[in-house]
Amino acid sequence: MLLQRHKAWLALACLAACANPVAPTGGPPDRTPPALVESTPSRGATHVQDPEVRLVFSEAVEPASVTRALTITPALPQRPDIRVRGRIVTLRLPSPLRPNTTYVLTLDTNLRDLRGVSLKEPITLAFSTGPTINQGRIEGRVINAATGMPVANVDVYAYALGDTLPPTTLPAQPDYRTQTDPEGRFRFAYLSEQPYFVIALVDRNRNRRPDPDEAFAAPPFPALQADTAATPFARPWLLTARDTLPPTPQRAEALSNRRLRVRFSEPVRLLSPDPQNWYLFQNTTRIALQHVYQTAESSPEVYLETEPLTPGTHLLRIGSVADTVGNLAPNDTLRLLAVDRPDTLRLRFLGFVPSPEARLLSDQPFGLRFNAPPSSLAAAIHLTDEAGQARRFHLQTANGTTFWLVLDPPLQLGERLTLVLDGRVLGIADTLWQAVLVGLSESDLGSVSGLVISPDTTAPIVVELLPQTAGLPVRQVQLTPGDSLFRFEHVPEGRYRLRAFLDRNANQRWDGGQLIPYAPPEPLVWLAEPLQTRPRWEVAPADTLRFPPLP
Repeated sequence: MLLQRHKAWLALACLAACANPVAPTGGPPDRTPPALVESTPSRGATHVQDPEVRLVFSEAVEPASVTRALTITPALPQRPDIRVRGRIVTLRLPSPLRPNTTYVLTLDTNLRDLRGVSLKEPITLAFSTGPTINQGRIEGRVINAATGMPVANVDVYAYALGDTLPPTTLPAQPDYRTQTDPEGRFRFAYLSEQPYFVIALVDRNRNRRPDPDEAFAAPPFPALQADTAATPFARPWLLTARDTLPPTPQRAEALSNRRLRVRFSEPVRLLSPDPQNWYLFQNTTRIALQHVYQTAESSPEVYLETEPLTPGTHLLRIGSVADTVGNLAPNDTLRLLAVDRPDTLRLRFLGFVPSPEARLLSDQPFGLRFNAPPSSLAAAIHLTDEAGQARRFHLQTANGTTFWLVLDPPLQLGERLTLVLDGRVLGIADTLWQAVLVGLSESDLGSVSGLVISPDTTAPIVVELLPQTAGLPVRQVQLTPGDSLFRFEHVPEGRYRLRAFLDRNANQRWDGGQLIPYAPPEPLVWLAEPLQTRPRWEVAPADTLRFPPLP
């Protein structure tokens, strides 16, 4: 009897486990996204009148992801009723459906299965309530303008145009939406055959509108014709960011009776470390500031060193601060409470930049880093050549804690200098730190040459050699309109990316255009593969940097 009861309990446990849709454990991880295997109506169906759409997937899908992933064109007067039962998704659209209309349903890469595996590219289903279905198509590709690499899962929006002029404002919602695949490609299908304004957008808040802090790609041309040819557009959409929001001071606090900290909404940089640009008051008395500084090249925090403060309320007016792209912070006034806590911060030397044994180009910076502003730093530095003769220099700093050597004259090819930092002069310790600066010689350097071809012979071309090795500078060569040969001399060994752009506004930097009012991006091309340079060699890439033909 006991054995029979045990068997019955095992059978009930098995039935209970089988009734719960729990993902099986063990075995290789599931990396296969769900696939659409059946739909009612079917793709391309016509004369559809039933407002219910039934989608059958290869596996069960996560219910909440369906709502996030779904887009329906044309826009519906109200949200559809969505029911998810394992592999089956049922959509009830508001009825009646519009007559003679092509409906396009898109499920983007937010759709995932129960194990969290998402789509690699969007799924599109279209049907028509009339006898024909739209067949217009637009295809393109989105790449990162800074790296030349494809960008996946970027939203791409298409806005119908009445003519070939760009819109002066964007509608509340796009007419069509899709996303890029892992190769950066996107494809609109089932469009009405007319011109469209097509943009790419990293739509972080999912409001389907461009916001100032979101990366975007303006279209290469203001109007693209949807047709049945489905030929991918030759010029890629170049994803860039244009930050127009200024940093805002959020909080000021006293760390001690001589040191204050101000925090901003984003990383900032000092436009000048001069403390006279900042104003600190107690009542109507201005308090002298001794130093304004940052401890990192890109940080949301600024520190102020003051004369000893009396405990109580103080007012601090912000000085000259900008974010990393140049937006100025407002000169707001912050309230803070001074404390009588003694200041215990001691000056420390953090190291040489890039290293104590640096092989440098003449235009490559060399610096010294501290945790706080040092006094009499120039007097603590002894810089000599191989003959023991003093080498002239002065110091520059942007943040008050990293100081860069500016040599007069610049570091020569093959020159060897010795730098000694005397900690006693700075009051740090009875310690000497030493660095060796060696100017790279001709035998250490190579060159890069090549050909760039553009159908536009009116704009200058800028060719850039972008190092993938940390510490090496970006190199530029500017060609006059009509020239095609470029050459980079004195190139250190390393890996580089090569790109060129048409510098139509002659500011020597690539500009990504804008959406509204529309301005096209400057045409930009990348060499497909990185280059490896070697000493005493001239590298000539097999491929030509070639701009697409003009429309």
